[in-house]
Amino acid sequence: MSPLSARRRFLTPTAAAALLLGAAVVGTARADAPSTARPTPRFISYNVCGAAASCPVKPGNDTTRKNAWRDRIVQAMDHWDADVVMFQEVCHGQYTLLRDHLADRAETPYTAVWGTTLDSVGGCSQWGGDRRFGLAMFVKGNASAVADRTMIPLHRDPAVADEQRGLLCVDAQVRGRTVRACDTHLDWRGRNPEVQTHQIYLALQPVTRTMPVVLGGDFNMRPNAAPLRRLYDSDRGTGPFREVDDTDRDHFADRCAGQSTCRTGENTVDDRCEDTTDAKKIDYIFVSDRHFRSEHGDATGCSTPPLSDHHLLRGAADWS
Repeated sequence: MSPLSARRRFLTPTAAAALLLGAAVVGTARADAPSTARPTPRFISYNVCGAAASCPVKPGNDTTRKNAWRDRIVQAMDHWDADVVMFQEVCHGQYTLLRDHLADRAETPYTAVWGTTLDSVGGCSQWGGDRRFGLAMFVKGNASAVADRTMIPLHRDPAVADEQRGLLCVDAQVRGRTVRACDTHLDWRGRNPEVQTHQIYLALQPVTRTMPVVLGGDFNMRPNAAPLRRLYDSDRGTGPFREVDDTDRDHFADRCAGQSTCRTGENTVDDRCEDTTDAKKIDYIFVSDRHFRSEHGDATGCSTPPLSDHHLLRGAADWS
């Protein structure tokens, strides 16, 4: 969604602080006990709603509130034992909070990667003096776990252009293998969905022939949207990817009858996280079908009130 979307639920700073400070947080020197119930590797994609006026969390440059937000995010990463985490709608101040905390941990450090999509957003001033806005990735391990950072600019429809959307990628060391990990946040207007998705396909499809690829982000499209045919390998898709929630029969549509995989999945936006009647899945974690199997996806629940207007999406898959 747009960082300036007016549809998001408004929450006062006092209420946000009550949520954050009332929740359990992890200590600064250790990781939360990880979940072991699903395959590995593990991934997270989360639109954190960092800047919009109606975003649920408003720290107001209060250090205690900001640190409490950070600790809730870190707790989610540690519990899932995530290898790669992909954030969208991130203020640079949020990024540095996480970067500095996670890089310094004696146990389970993460290396941070940043990609700017807007040079200055007013709502980011509540997170610090740097008002940049964009994408952030965190790869488990020290700096040697990350190489070849790239930020590929995506098409900007001149009729609606207001943000330089991009595809942020790194080569990450993930449980003994080199994985191309990418993060994105697509525009939903004009020709952008079709053209931007095609650009991503062109950038990543050749890579999937030689190495594992994971692609996460907010695509601002439902699973059966026509542009996503370029990514999905099932249900009349022509792409090179599985989506982590494409085997969850609990969320199959009627058209999926008799199929083992289908372009559906659990909603990542609904009235539990946002004041909306338009419940839908628009957040994704894709994994290259040549290299992964037994995929699993789960949109986590929202606290009351929530941390974002999106659900955090967790994904897991075994190596093929």
